Amino acid sequence: MTDHTTTNPSTWPGRTAIVTGAAAGIGAAAARDLATRGVAVTVATLKPGEGGEEVVERITAAGGRARLAFGDVSDAAVVEALVAEATEDFGPPDILVHAAGGFTTLAPTAELAVEDWDRIVAVNLRSAFLLVHAVLPAMIERRWGRIVTVASEAGRMPTRVGVSAYAAAKAGVIGLTKHVAREVAAHGVTVNATAPSTTLSDRIRSLYPDGGAAAGAQHPMGRLAAPEEQAAAIAFLCSPEASYVNGACLDVTGGSVNI
Repeated sequence: MTDHTTTNPSTWPGRTAIVTGAAAGIGAAAARDLATRGVAVTVATLKPGEGGEEVVERITAAGGRARLAFGDVSDAAVVEALVAEATEDFGPPDILVHAAGGFTTLAPTAELAVEDWDRIVAVNLRSAFLLVHAVLPAMIERRWGRIVTVASEAGRMPTRVGVSAYAAAKAGVIGLTKHVAREVAAHGVTVNATAPSTTLSDRIRSLYPDGGAAAGAQHPMGRLAAPEEQAAAIAFLCSPEASYVNGACLDVTGGSVNI
């Protein structure tokens, strides 16, 4: 009987990955984490000057392999080009970490403009479908793949007023993840999600006058998560040790989500 719990070192170093939203925060931390494990990483971000350049420089300075890609991953043509170029440079992606997303509009549903709803859903949910759709065929053909979508605690339970579009999109990401996981389970591909709570990225620090200290004090753990803590959970789901974890949504919330 085959021992599926044994880690095969050849299935971790030498792998290739695309990480979206990788200029900062959780995406950047995930890209750096994977690179330390021998994974060649395409660092995908919306546009130059957001921090993607520094992420690549940090990875390569440490001896890792990384390349930079720009574009809006809610655009099908951009995603097609992203995957094609990553494949040309590093080979077909073995791992997809979709951390791009977020929202820029905070408004009660009755006051939310339709175009803002459409954009938030596109950035968070449409992008997830496009990327999963683009990487799956080659993963299925090679009978190995790891896909991790980064959802949110807002997709698991109500968090605050004014984020209904974001919450709906992230709940959709979780639903997409679970359904695709069942579709491809027999092909050696696992598809999982993480649901982070508020994480202390530079963007979050800038949103709070006190840098997030008060929000952290109200958290069950007395602090907000660090991006590296979120990245560690993502790396586990990408690893050989997680070979039998499929269709899961891992709450990385320090106890703020307990449903």
